[in-house]
Amino acid sequence: MRSQPATYGHWEQLDGMPSLGRYTMDLDARHLTQYWRRCSLSSNFWSRYMALWIPTPPAPGHLRRDAMEHILSYLLNELFENCAKFSGGPFQRIAYAAWVHEERMVFELTNHVQPAAQAPFAALIEEMLTGDLDELYFQRLEASAESNAPGSGLGYLTLMKDYGIRFGFRFSAITNASIAVGVQAHVALKEW
Repeated sequence: MRSQPATYGHWEQLDGMPSLGRYTMDLDARHLTQYWRRCSLSSNFWSRYMALWIPTPPAPGHLRRDAMEHILSYLLNELFENCAKFSGGPFQRIAYAAWVHEERMVFELTNHVQPAAQAPFAALIEEMLTGDLDELYFQRLEASAESNAPGSGLGYLTLMKDYGIRFGFRFSAITNASIAVGVQAHVALKEW
């Protein structure tokens, strides 16, 4: 059932592209949900590890190492937790990859969802990528406080609004029962 992937936002094909470093890890979504602390352990490890690419002192106009570690910890925790919460279907694999370039880092997490989950997530993505970030943020904040429902997009909006992170999303049908959902986060090394 392979078909053309549907992409949204800033998505790049990074495999094979020259980089200063590339890192990967494969996880089982069931392990992350069963042992929730593994989400924060994974995000904290990778944020510290990747922040070591930042020289001290940083180049003029670039983020300090501790600031980058903070941003990456928040970003990666959001991505790992989303993968754990929203994985479904027959494939429970989560793939993590990260690339370091001269002026940015790119993080990509891929999990699998049941086909029915694609349309609501794609609609949320389109709204986040085309709407006014400030307005959407406050709408989602109010809605989240009232309903406490998962999947509000508040984490993505905060990362885009407060940290200048650019996201790309890709949906690839694997079988009739599984869609691979890739999320790319592009993090600039310069201050925004």
